[in-house]
Amino acid sequence: MHLDQIVSRFQSLAHKGLVYRLAPGAALSVLQEAETRFGVKFPGQVTAFWSAFDGLEVNDPPFKLLSVHEMKHEGELLVFGICDRSVRIAFDLTTTNEAGQWFIVNAETGYLITFTMESLWSVHMWSWIVKHRPFWYDVHKAANQQQLM
Repeated sequence: MHLDQIVSRFQSLAHKGLVYRLAPGAALSVLQEAETRFGVKFPGQVTAFWSAFDGLEVNDPPFKLLSVHEMKHEGELLVFGICDRSVRIAFDLTTTNEAGQWFIVNAETGYLITFTMESLWSVHMWSWIVKHRPFWYDVHKAANQQQLM
């Protein structure tokens, strides 16, 4: 999914009652200031996303990608999102992966969500927003563990 398709996807879901907010993109100077503040160089997909949208929020199900100013550097993580009101998602800053991006992880558990920001905006966030399917833990493993109880 291209970034410009995010707007149309949200608009089509709004006709079905979804309440959302897309913030205008961050200026290049804001992104550069954040890189300096965090001591990092944003991978291309991170820059592309926040240049298009400086955050987004969905009321139900609760989902938020933080603005550049709201991001928090916590050790080797850069927290940039909140799912279901409490689950923090973050970039793992320890390495650049095969895709030239930072891994995206559950900030509390370290569960690897995806390799790229594009995968998050194209697939994972929609599985939660449209289908209410959590993506921040292994739902198949969790279901199997519940069956064993």
